[in-house]
Amino acid sequence: MKKFEFSLQKVLDYRLTVEEQAKAKFAEVQRQINETEQLIVDLGHEKHDMMDVRELSLGRLQVQHRYLAQLDNEIMMANAHLRQLDGEQQKTLNAYVEAQRERKVLEKLRDKKKAEYQLEANHEEQKQLDEMANRPKYSLD
Repeated sequence: MKKFEFSLQKVLDYRLTVEEQAKAKFAEVQRQINETEQLIVDLGHEKHDMMDVRELSLGRLQVQHRYLAQLDNEIMMANAHLRQLDGEQQKTLNAYVEAQRERKVLEKLRDKKKAEYQLEANHEEQKQLDEMANRPKYSLD
């Protein structure tokens, strides 16, 4: 009997590729989320440090106030970006889970077909053994 070949192997390979791409997209979004969260923390620390600096001159106080307002603006923009990334993360996670599900369906089908093939091969082998056992034996006496 010839070697087992899964007729949908190319489709399975394609689905594996799609799954890997979905996984990479999810990881990239997760990396961006981590970077944005770190940026928010860093900006918060910088703002806190600037609040502790007390300037006595009016000019420096105005510069400090504008800088604090700019930091607040950057924190607000980073939080908005983080909310956008959270939505994107959910979409990429759903795509990744769906790609996994589609791959697993084909793998289960492949495993089922392989088990059927193995059963058929075992039957074929048993049939050949039975034929050999039922052949008349010739003696050379």
